Amino acid sequence: MMLKSSAKDTSFGWMYAFPLSALLLLILVGCTSQQKASSVRVDVDARRPAKTMSEYNLFTLSPNYGSTGTAEPNLPLLPNEGVIPYTVNNSHFVDYAQSRYYLYLPPKTQANYRENDTFEFPVGTVLVQMLTFQNDLGDTSKGEQLIEIRLLIHQTKGWVAVPYLWDLEKADARRAVVGARTPVRWIDDDGQVREHDFITLNMNQCKQCHKNRDRVQPIGTKARYLNHTSGQGGKNQLTYWTEIGYLSDLPEDLNSVPKSPAWNKRGTGSIKERARIWLDVNCAPCHNPEGSAIMSGLDLSVHQVTPVKFGVYKPPIAAGLGSGGYRFSIEPGTSPNSFLLFRIRSTDPSIMMPPIGRGLVDKEGAALVSQWIDQIPSDEELEQRALNPMEAYRESLAGGNAKQGRELFSSKLQCITCHITDESKSGTIGPSLADVGARESREYLLESIVSPSKKIVEGYETTILTPKNGMILSGTLVSEDSYEVTLATPDGESITVRKEDLKSLRQSTLSMMPSMANLLTIEEARDLVEYLSSLKGIR
Repeated sequence: MMLKSSAKDTSFGWMYAFPLSALLLLILVGCTSQQKASSVRVDVDARRPAKTMSEYNLFTLSPNYGSTGTAEPNLPLLPNEGVIPYTVNNSHFVDYAQSRYYLYLPPKTQANYRENDTFEFPVGTVLVQMLTFQNDLGDTSKGEQLIEIRLLIHQTKGWVAVPYLWDLEKADARRAVVGARTPVRWIDDDGQVREHDFITLNMNQCKQCHKNRDRVQPIGTKARYLNHTSGQGGKNQLTYWTEIGYLSDLPEDLNSVPKSPAWNKRGTGSIKERARIWLDVNCAPCHNPEGSAIMSGLDLSVHQVTPVKFGVYKPPIAAGLGSGGYRFSIEPGTSPNSFLLFRIRSTDPSIMMPPIGRGLVDKEGAALVSQWIDQIPSDEELEQRALNPMEAYRESLAGGNAKQGRELFSSKLQCITCHITDESKSGTIGPSLADVGARESREYLLESIVSPSKKIVEGYETTILTPKNGMILSGTLVSEDSYEVTLATPDGESITVRKEDLKSLRQSTLSMMPSMANLLTIEEARDLVEYLSSLKGIR
């Protein structure tokens, strides 16, 4: 049985499920200019988020919401003045939940257009994701059940991500500090009853996906996801935002504005284009050069054009059981042997990707990625360089430019994230390299670059923790006793976990450092070896 994805056409066709009075109210609210006064309340200097959604006054309880606490078969909340609904052409997978999006901007402010990055929003902005389950995918008249409301609030100190759980009896949503599991029941397109727990993340988990450049920020508010015709009179959504004063600097020529295909609509793009967009939406928030999964060396953003960087012939690093014993993240033409797909199709917390935010498999998304991998042509030269990197890079053992190697080390490859070259300091994830040129041969240095798992420095082995409840943790061991264990993680933090909360603790035979094979040219590898050879410590 195949389900149709909940990431449906997110145009405003869903509004027709509302009664006429509610629909008119929504249209009036949606057309309101942000220059008018708003009753929304956002404390941009609050020490902690509000306990309930109603405190923000973003929404009004629908007049059709029963006084006894039993909802009519429609969404119970309507946006207040100044809060506009918006749509995206691709939404991340959340266990087949429907996503509704809303935007609030403080009066007399605007968002600034950015071509490829997230738009810049003023302090006081609130982005809302409302998660619901349609009771019957084959009959929209049966309404839907509201489960969770996620807010991104732009405070003076930065963005704050907050999940709220809908309370049917109190007709309000309460802050979910520690997360939750909510039983849901719905009927799929085939008429089959589906029952499972919907997972609400805690506030710290929300940061894991929204953290880029060491700060929390929005993910989906990018031109390529917002550039489409919406429900505002058939206008382009970005044009509409400009007309009502919500967006500045939009290019006059809309053809120059990025626009992504909808991954689940065949006519909008090729299999490759739609698969890359699915990965961009579901995986790239962490797997990008500035994301929380930077240590993996995997960049799944749609703009990445180097095959090995988005997984082709890329060998695994220490990632728990995530590699499944397969050689490469993507083995061209052979999706069953690709551990990228293995992780996408898993629901085991020690294996699955994304590692949080879902309990089910996106069968349609996984099928699309599988189709794409099967279409990728094989490349024997790239494969051999990945399998026999020392032979492929042997020319890099002689010569090189140390200055250019230093630039590679510090900037392009971001080796300084884990390694220290200043002799007065020591690394946390990787060993200090302050005097590595005095201690090791050029051959050893090259092998450490292109095949880092061959020899792992004692004391810097990767320790993998699998909690009983939660995401797998990897890092170098800082301390361990009878009661708890502390790891140093790639993002520079220390995490302590009680042993009674662990399912398993083990050391990996793989290094946390990604192989640079197929990522560096012969010349770049030569420059990097030359630079490392020049590090002799105190003279």
